[in-house]
Amino acid sequence: MTLPNIDPISQTKPLGYDPVRGKFIYYNEIISGREQIIPLETLSDADFKTLVIERLRSGPDFRMQSMGGPLYTRDQVIVAIECDAPDMGPFLDAEMSYLRAFIQEIKENL
Repeated sequence: MTLPNIDPISQTKPLGYDPVRGKFIYYNEIISGREQIIPLETLSDADFKTLVIERLRSGPDFRMQSMGGPLYTRDQVIVAIECDAPDMGPFLDAEMSYLRAFIQEIKENL
């Protein structure tokens, strides 16, 4: 088995967060063995939001719209997450699902 391919932009986004050290953990650090994978289930809601916000800040700008909701820019999504806007719940759930699946794929192939 081989490690998943990850594009250069995605390599700049953290895959994990260590709240004890206040450190974001990146793909290259995980596959090199410099950092361990922090299970997402161990993160508090606030720590997970910290991780998601950093992932958003690390990536390119975008626009997103939920079903019947307003159009958001990346910065507006960040503010909405920080303010616990209820329409960000599905976005956070999707991000959790993506990260779980991607991290599991890495674990299986290390």
